[in-house]
Amino acid sequence: MSNSFYFQWHITDACNLRCKHCYQDNFSAKTELDWYQLKTICDNIIDALNQWHRKALITLTGGEPFLKKELIQLLDYLNASDEIKELSIISNITLLDERTIYVLKKFKKLKRIKFSLEGISPEINDSVRGRGTFKKISDNLKLLKTKSNFKVDLMYTLLKNNICDIPKIFSFCKEHNLDGFILERFIPLGQGASFKSEVLSDKDWKNLVGLLMDLCQVSCNLEDILEFKAFWIKFHTKNRKPLLLGAPCTVGVDGLCIMPNADIFPCRRFNLSIGNLLKEDLTDIWHNSDVLFAVRKKYNLKGKCNSCKIEDCRGCRAMAYAMTGDYLEEDKQCWL
Repeated sequence: MSNSFYFQWHITDACNLRCKHCYQDNFSAKTELDWYQLKTICDNIIDALNQWHRKALITLTGGEPFLKKELIQLLDYLNASDEIKELSIISNITLLDERTIYVLKKFKKLKRIKFSLEGISPEINDSVRGRGTFKKISDNLKLLKTKSNFKVDLMYTLLKNNICDIPKIFSFCKEHNLDGFILERFIPLGQGASFKSEVLSDKDWKNLVGLLMDLCQVSCNLEDILEFKAFWIKFHTKNRKPLLLGAPCTVGVDGLCIMPNADIFPCRRFNLSIGNLLKEDLTDIWHNSDVLFAVRKKYNLKGKCNSCKIEDCRGCRAMAYAMTGDYLEEDKQCWL
């Protein structure tokens, strides 16, 4: 068992953008929690980590996290906890300014800022994220790199419309001296539910993985990396050589998602509440959830996922749930 546990904490639904592929359909602050409730969640997490003898890596996001007035207070509290190993933020960075960067730099455990683009050109990105966002993000990215020493990664959601830009990401990262980029599959939820035509086919996904192997000069069997549902390409500090890292599914293994109202999801794209941290102990949710118990056992899965020869792969439960309404169904995006 890994000593680390991963949380993606969505501290607000509020956002200044309306991206077409967004997994949200509510952009208001009506489910937001006050500081007392946020602290209660923190203490619930810390108590569980103490019992498990584990350390947490927590990513704060939204919505847009810089719209949450308690963000700095929350960072301060988490930064002071011995049970928290590392903090990061996912943001669209359109609201970032020099003063905010100055404040963020005081938190020693805040190591990484991740920002989102959906294309390496204004035409493709702005068709998804809104007019003018590519320029605003590019300008603030330069500010972030100039005024801080944070690790900075690009987050990229894979759509049929933007996979053509994948080779261009490498030069974009080099130009902006980024530490890497993360590729995640689009799962149609929330506002993105009407965007299903942009979901990659199994052939699209297979071709993309092959392309990444070529671009990163990786030599192995495609099936050897089939279990990975996302990829993180990191650049070597000195020679900028790309390193292809696969991201295995954390559902039921070593990760959870916390929603703005304290609901717990198995992951953000697995759109099903399994508990609430203002009402239940995290340890009880983790050990007693029927959903987590079901997806941990390969024999519960249906279709080709049930008989798959790749022992550590359970398919993408979030994709199955979004596309069929049954989280135990087979992963249609798998090419096997």
